[in-house]
Amino acid sequence: MLNETHRNITINHCSLNYTIWNGGEHVMLCFHGFGLDHSSFKIVWKAIKETHTIYSFDLPYHGTSQFSKNEHTIRPKDWLALMEKFLASEEISQFEVMGYSMGGKYAMITAELFPDRIKHLHLIAPDGITTHFSYRFSTYPFLFRKLFKTQIENPWLFKALVKTLRTLKIMNNYSLRFAESQMDTEFKRSQVYHSWVNLRHFLPSLKDLANQINERNTPVTFYLGKHDKVINTKEIQPLYQLLPKSELVILESGHSNLLNSVAKHLKTKKNLNQPI
Repeated sequence: MLNETHRNITINHCSLNYTIWNGGEHVMLCFHGFGLDHSSFKIVWKAIKETHTIYSFDLPYHGTSQFSKNEHTIRPKDWLALMEKFLASEEISQFEVMGYSMGGKYAMITAELFPDRIKHLHLIAPDGITTHFSYRFSTYPFLFRKLFKTQIENPWLFKALVKTLRTLKIMNNYSLRFAESQMDTEFKRSQVYHSWVNLRHFLPSLKDLANQINERNTPVTFYLGKHDKVINTKEIQPLYQLLPKSELVILESGHSNLLNSVAKHLKTKKNLNQPI
C-alpha cells in the first residue's frame, strides 16, 4: 500500500481535498493553520505512523481545495455534510482530531458535530476559542467588510493601522510582524479576506462542546508554545476552564514551529508506551 494518497470530497461545487498517510490502525483527522496546507502535518505522521493513519485536509481557501469566493458563508451544517460524506467514503467510524491554530476551529466543530465518534481531541494553539474585536470589526458589519475587501489590492488601511499600533505600542511587535507576514502579498490578503469573511459564522459552541466532552469523558489535550505570542494560555481559557479533565502541555516553542515540537512530544510519549 502506498504511504501517501490524495483524494477529495465534492458537494455543491465545493471540493475538499485531503491526503492520507497510511500507518497504524488508529485514525487521526488533521486541520492545518492559516497559510499552510495538508503537508504541515507530515512531521506529526512520521512521529506516530506506527500507530496512526493520518487524514490531513486542505482547508477552505488553502491548498488545492476549491470553495466559492462570493460572500456565501460556510456554516457548521455545511461542514457536517462534507464530513459525513468523507467518513462514509473512507469507512471511518472512530477517530482522533488534531487542529493547529486556525485548524483548531475545524477540530472543535468536528468534535462538536460527532461527539460519539471522537476518541481524542488535540488542540495546538487553537484559534476559535477567543474571538478578537478586530475579527468582528472586519467581518460582521457590511460596510466594514467592503472596506476590508478593498485591502486585497490596496492595503493602505492595513499598513496605516499597523503603523499606528506600533507607534502607540498597543500591540507587541511580534504580533504586528506576524500580521504583516500574513498580509504581505495580494494572494495572502485574498486568503485572509475569504478565510475570515466566508467563515464568519463558522464557530464552535464552546458550552455545547464542553458538555459533550465532559459527559463522555473524551480526552482533550491542549498544546501551547512557551514562547508563543499569538496564542497563549489566556486565549484558551473560555474552553479550558470548562474541561476540568483536559491536559495542558507547554512546549519549548514559538507559534510557527509548534507542530515540530508537538511531533517530538508525541514521539516521546509513544516511546514511553503512553497513549497519545
